[in-house]
Amino acid sequence: MKRLFIGLISISILTNCYNKKESALTPLTGVSSKIEDERSMRDDWSKDNTVVVHTISDPDNLHPTNGNSAPRSEIMLLTQRSVLYTDYENQSMIPGLVKKSPIALEDGLTYIYELKTGPKWDDGTPFTIDDILFTAKAYMCPLVNDPAVKTYWKNLKDIEIDGSNPSLFKVIMKTKNIQNAFWFGSFGVLQRKFHDPNNILANYSISQFSDTSFKTTGDTILMNWANEFNSDKYGRDPKFLNGLGMYRVEKWESGQFITLIKKKDHWTENSIDYHEHSYPDKIIFKINKDDNSQQLEFKNQNFDVSTNISMSSFLALNENEMFKKNYSSYLSPTFNYTYIGMNQLPQSMNRKQLFTDKETRRAIALSVPIDKITKLIYGQYSDQCHQMISNVSPLKKEFNSSLKPLDVDLKAANKLLAEANWKDSDNDGILDKVIDGDKINFEADLNYLNTSPDWRDMALLISEELKKIGIKINPVPMELKLFIEKAKSHDFDMMLGSWAGGSFSEDFTQLWHTNNWTNHGSNYCGFGNSKSDALIDSIRLEINLPRRDSLSRLFQTIIYEDQPYVFLYTSMRRNIIHRRFANRMIFADRPGTLINPLRLLSINPVITLQNGIAP
Repeated sequence: MKRLFIGLISISILTNCYNKKESALTPLTGVSSKIEDERSMRDDWSKDNTVVVHTISDPDNLHPTNGNSAPRSEIMLLTQRSVLYTDYENQSMIPGLVKKSPIALEDGLTYIYELKTGPKWDDGTPFTIDDILFTAKAYMCPLVNDPAVKTYWKNLKDIEIDGSNPSLFKVIMKTKNIQNAFWFGSFGVLQRKFHDPNNILANYSISQFSDTSFKTTGDTILMNWANEFNSDKYGRDPKFLNGLGMYRVEKWESGQFITLIKKKDHWTENSIDYHEHSYPDKIIFKINKDDNSQQLEFKNQNFDVSTNISMSSFLALNENEMFKKNYSSYLSPTFNYTYIGMNQLPQSMNRKQLFTDKETRRAIALSVPIDKITKLIYGQYSDQCHQMISNVSPLKKEFNSSLKPLDVDLKAANKLLAEANWKDSDNDGILDKVIDGDKINFEADLNYLNTSPDWRDMALLISEELKKIGIKINPVPMELKLFIEKAKSHDFDMMLGSWAGGSFSEDFTQLWHTNNWTNHGSNYCGFGNSKSDALIDSIRLEINLPRRDSLSRLFQTIIYEDQPYVFLYTSMRRNIIHRRFANRMIFADRPGTLINPLRLLSINPVITLQNGIAP
């Protein structure tokens, strides 16, 4: 799964945790690294217990169910809580809003949970099983606008409450699945009283919402509830942003900043779990997309944390001695990958049919110089980036090592384009083709994010290289929200993007199942057919790990041959954390570092995390 933190099975590809004392540009190699605390505060370091986090864009929204962007996910870690948490240090799942990990019954379908008794909502109302039931129904309701995640709820059959103990409940799944034991770890829990004060969803069952034949037409009561729930105010207005997390949104100035305030007397106050610490009094996500301005902000110590800075700025800052005295900075591995997506089904938005055949898509892949791109972005550290060959990171156990990377071969690319009937009939330097009686030029828009010069530089390089085979590329910069809207509605020719991954076994449903093209989910390019869908379903339901990995490798081969993306590289994260904070940790999984455990050295230089446990 490519959202934030669905996790299933840990692997040992990366090394164990270790401490790092001095900042270095030598890339880290562990799934988790702890940065050794400074001994004392410097006189010129701020004593303000506020963490200013550099980010490069607004989230698409902060709605509890209806969103799918990286900034949103990072903020939701602070404002929401889930039944299970991802243990970033050990690449596993641990209890969150429950007392212990679920008990699995022998049928492989039923899991028993017991809620913690301490969690409370902001209005003082205890967190109960009522909220669990409402959360499930809200995600599953066919009228709720959450296509990116709804598919993961289709395997839920029912939730049963224990009659003798209202804190005990059973989660019953429809089919055996390797994800079942940890499935509840990816979704923030919603307060029924806040989002459904009239208890509308109590009139509907989980089985009704999971039934594809369930009709909502004419159900004005459900439609009115869903229209209200989907309202943009629940994703943008701080008065309507609600969650069990340690922080609340105080203010959101679009394009400038989002301020979070620590809640007083929160139920996590005495927790020893680093997921629930809340040492900063205030966290400000400050948006800055300009390279020069970012560097100036760091030199003036106006930022405390960044995992989003461009590589060029990262390297420039590490040449500055004052910066190095104030900050620790590290390159670290990720499971994220960067790609060029090509619209295989453009007819739905009346766009030109440029990439409807795999010969043309393979020709594009043979013309994009991945080595040039990684050197452009990472310079002397480009050899630390792994080239993506198909849709699974080479760092992962299930990676299909029999697939060979595509080298640049313009001769082979031209041959494939000719086979697909592309030719320069008018000798203007641009290929053309007659489709449905009309001659069209091979001219394509390439959408990319305007959040970093790295994206711009890549788009320009791609445009220059494809010109060599007679293809005109128009780079089109976009804000994150518009970029996602265009992708979901399939209103694009090409898109330059990246997906965040984790170390756990892949579930290909979100990105590659045809259902997630038709429902405007994350299968942006329109890949797939009934056979690939059946294979995705088989992988999702296979609980035998070796067989699952074998099926995964088969699916990677299908993707490799169909070429829906030009797969570029796995990225390195650029981590910067101010030395005035203790408890600094860096993870391979997103978000890369956690803000809530950071403790200002001047508050108490003794109390810091050791081996993941706070004394």
